[in-house]
Amino acid sequence: MRKPVLVLAVLLLTGAALSAQTTPAPKTTPNDNAKLLDGYLASWEKAMRGVKTLSAQLNRLDKDKVLFSTSKYTGFAYYMKSGDGPSALNLASLELKAEGKKEFSEKIVCTGTYLYVFVPAQKEIRAYELPKPKGNQVSDDGFLGLLFGMKAEDAKKKYTLTLSKPEDKWYVYVDVTPKEAKDKAEFARARLVLNKDTYLPRQLWFEHSNGNEVTWDIPKAQTGVTLDRRAFDKPNVPNGWKLVPVTEGKSAAAQPKQEPRVVRPMKQ
Repeated sequence: MRKPVLVLAVLLLTGAALSAQTTPAPKTTPNDNAKLLDGYLASWEKAMRGVKTLSAQLNRLDKDKVLFSTSKYTGFAYYMKSGDGPSALNLASLELKAEGKKEFSEKIVCTGTYLYVFVPAQKEIRAYELPKPKGNQVSDDGFLGLLFGMKAEDAKKKYTLTLSKPEDKWYVYVDVTPKEAKDKAEFARARLVLNKDTYLPRQLWFEHSNGNEVTWDIPKAQTGVTLDRRAFDKPNVPNGWKLVPVTEGKSAAAQPKQEPRVVRPMKQ
């Protein structure tokens, strides 16, 4: 379920940053990076509790370091929080088209309990059951847990978080490095770039252990939009397609293979 988790990261990171624009920046000295980072994380945690709906336009650039190839995609994403408290569901959908193509190349629907990943090449919809949270805790499934409401202190225990360029004139850069082996299977490192004056997200970058990169750019995003709850229901299976449940406990040979991707920081 690693690749879908990274896709959901884009949706939730966008929503958090958009809400954070209403929170004043922490007042600290430029060299006090640790205190400054704590202030951003506190704002982020507060923002995650306030996001109800989100719509965003997306651009993605994939760089394959093995095949020396580059692929471009454009599309959109929607997010909705359904309910309140520990029982709240995080609903999301995303659709991307490859440059020059009319049909979608990637599509994902999150119902809050399942991720449904469309795979056009095999005419399959792969269904991944989301881990259930324990008690009053949110799901602790790597980046998914961080984005769906993990507390700032818990995030700092699981990841090494740093402000990589606090003196930058235009952007805030937050580097994320996993500490645990299961999280390293998702990504080797990541970086979120926020506009310094508005806190709107400009870019989300992932790098994987094989060197492949994925860069997400978000040219336009809005929160508080009206969305149809039915857009996040379990998708109907198109004619000629099949629904394939994917179980985490299966062997690697039995699981559908998914190529990891990576992202580069934006040029200054």
